[in-house]
Amino acid sequence: MAKNSNSQISGTTAVVELKTVTDIVGRYQCPGPHATVIMRVVLPGVRGDDRQTRRHALQDDLRHAGADDATIGHIDDALESLDPRGIHVLLTANAESGAFCWLTNYEAPSRIHVDAMPVLIPALVELSDQAPVICATVDNIGADLFELGHVDMVGIGTVTGEEDSTERYGGRNRDGYDRWANEVHNRNADLIAKHLSDHAERAKARIVVLSGNDGEISSVERHLGHHSFAVSTVQAGARHDKEAPDRLREAAVEAAQAERTRRRNERVGRLKQELGQHDLAVAGHDKTLEAINEGSVETLFLDVGKLEEMGDSDSIAKDALLFRGDVVIAPDLPTSDGVAALLRYKST
Repeated sequence: MAKNSNSQISGTTAVVELKTVTDIVGRYQCPGPHATVIMRVVLPGVRGDDRQTRRHALQDDLRHAGADDATIGHIDDALESLDPRGIHVLLTANAESGAFCWLTNYEAPSRIHVDAMPVLIPALVELSDQAPVICATVDNIGADLFELGHVDMVGIGTVTGEEDSTERYGGRNRDGYDRWANEVHNRNADLIAKHLSDHAERAKARIVVLSGNDGEISSVERHLGHHSFAVSTVQAGARHDKEAPDRLREAAVEAAQAERTRRRNERVGRLKQELGQHDLAVAGHDKTLEAINEGSVETLFLDVGKLEEMGDSDSIAKDALLFRGDVVIAPDLPTSDGVAALLRYKST
């Protein structure tokens, strides 16, 4: 992650992390020309981890691609602001400022691009329809709560319920203690569920991920009742297991990706339906641009396998976003040139 989650000063430049689609829209509106670099920030001890060597090579490559010294300096500042994570990052800069976006699922080769437009489609793929995930390791007494953002999972609190010890019960009847302990566990599960619901509502999370033993998870899940988020249960470890948070994060990442894929497929399905009805959808580069200029595009669709041959995918995405449309980048879209759109109303 960045050494500071907000804008920070590295040398003389404010370095901004792109965390939302709104951030991307703002970056699209910065004056050009822009340099964009996608590269892996390798971990220490891994081959190629000599940052100074990589830094000087990057500067030379940017200069060869036509970037001016100010832009190169801002790319350099953005790179120097990052902690090594072993994943790809998108760096972008113009003569005035620099920005970056972590790419957690990027699989294409590294690249350098200098042009009038920044190359922000990979950041759009990363951040579109992104939502936090609330996670918890639970037991009968309480829970440790976490929130997974774009990259990192952070602790957001602990729920401490009533103890179920025999000393606190004070009775000698085993059956009586079992009934009493069950009542305590139910009250604790209800308390945990309330905290989870509050955090999910605050963060606008779509998924809550729970880890613990089956009985403890089921009890909390029952007390969650009706809610606007999905609940995923995993075996990532128990409370006080030092490795549980790391396993819980991995499970949360998988659950979030599965939910984003499901939602994306639903939107592609709606596109296919509307195209089949020749109603609230258009397909093809020129028709889609016309609809964008009319302000009628609700959702722009770009085929991930045809981005390179389009040549103007960033420009199309920028225009759609400026007209408050969404952008979905997906494979195998039902259009020959990889461009289509859902419409707010019928195009004239």
